[in-house]
Amino acid sequence: MEIKQNNIDALNATIQITLTKSDYQSQVDSSLKDIQKKANFKGFRPGKAPMGLVKREFHQRVMAEEVNKVLSKALFDYLKDNKVDYMGEPLPSENEKAIVDFSKDEDYVFYFDVALAPQFDINVDNTLALTKYVINIDDTIIDKAVEQYKNAAGKQTPVEVTGEKSFLKGEVYQTNAEGERIENGLSNKTTMLVSRVNDAEQKAKFIGKKAGDVIAFDLTQVFPNEADAKSLLGNNMIDFKTINASFAFQIEEILDFVPADELKQEDYDRFFGKDKVHNIDELKAEVRSQYEKGYAAESDVKLMIDAKAALLKAVTFEVPLAFMKRWMLALEQYKDFDLAKLEAQFPNMEDDIKWNLIENKIVKNNNIEVSEDEELEAAKQLTAQEFARYGIPLGQIPPEYLDNFAKERLAKNQDRSMIRNQVVTKKITELVKEKATLTDQNISYDDFAKLFE
Repeated sequence: MEIKQNNIDALNATIQITLTKSDYQSQVDSSLKDIQKKANFKGFRPGKAPMGLVKREFHQRVMAEEVNKVLSKALFDYLKDNKVDYMGEPLPSENEKAIVDFSKDEDYVFYFDVALAPQFDINVDNTLALTKYVINIDDTIIDKAVEQYKNAAGKQTPVEVTGEKSFLKGEVYQTNAEGERIENGLSNKTTMLVSRVNDAEQKAKFIGKKAGDVIAFDLTQVFPNEADAKSLLGNNMIDFKTINASFAFQIEEILDFVPADELKQEDYDRFFGKDKVHNIDELKAEVRSQYEKGYAAESDVKLMIDAKAALLKAVTFEVPLAFMKRWMLALEQYKDFDLAKLEAQFPNMEDDIKWNLIENKIVKNNNIEVSEDEELEAAKQLTAQEFARYGIPLGQIPPEYLDNFAKERLAKNQDRSMIRNQVVTKKITELVKEKATLTDQNISYDDFAKLFE
């Protein structure tokens, strides 16, 4: 075997690999013997077919498989042993074409294009000057959050008269032109929210009513969404095009949602966990702490956006952009892309590639590592945030559940890579906050949001 590297320029190289018969023949012979032991050929007992017959049937396929295995190992061993700093993965050469006939045992010459990583240096130090935004927390935000918790602790309470937000229990049934119940017509014991009726004229029919009242309405006007009408009737087979839409709703019970006047300990425990908050002052302190953490995280995002822009500007180097586009188009995930679609999907591809190289250099220069415990903690935080988006506060999630969900997520390679990258970004952010020259600037949240426009 012979391997040669030809550097075309500072960013591109071609690697030539020459394989002789001795490099792959033993692997081919071993594979063919394994096939001989298992193959069934007509006229021969299992495993007793002559090797000549096996070769005639399988030799070319086995040659291709084993030569490619040897070739791949040789290529990546060479890159590793010679410390070739490359980007993406080697691709079959565009200019030097290998002529290969696997029906013959012979020497083969293969050519690969390799993108070489640019050489540069980058430091995160006090020459990096950035603005660190300190987002003000308005007391009205805290008060609004307290009201939201009181709403969350509220409950449906029986009332005498319906309003715009009332929850009605009763029976809906089909009627004739005179408003009389149709025997054997559609009917269902059901519930409905007055607020779900969008048409103002129709909604007015349901307001100011009492238990026992009967409300006549047109089903298709009150519930123009066919799925909502089917849900009300508990019947997925109705057809809006043919249905008699005259219906009535007889109210049996009226409920209005009433926020809690005061939060009880059971509410605090449900929202925040056992005995973590005990009164309204502690609630406000907890809410303020949550906003401080959330605003600090958003401020850090802006800090890293600015740091990324400054670091990209601070160092000048070229990247093998043409090769990287070609490599991406060879990936399975972009199999339906052409060059125009790829460039449209990634308009800032060059900067993204450069930032990835800068980020890797910062990680290497500062010995940044991510432990399994850090991955798990990040996965747990991400999972808790997702539960919160579905209205499930952290206090309601048993710790063992959160731990199991996080571990299941880390078991997926794509999720683990994403979480690991998040931890790396967080560590680089902390490095920037430690090393760079930062100027604090107080700002309202509204003004801060405008910085992203």
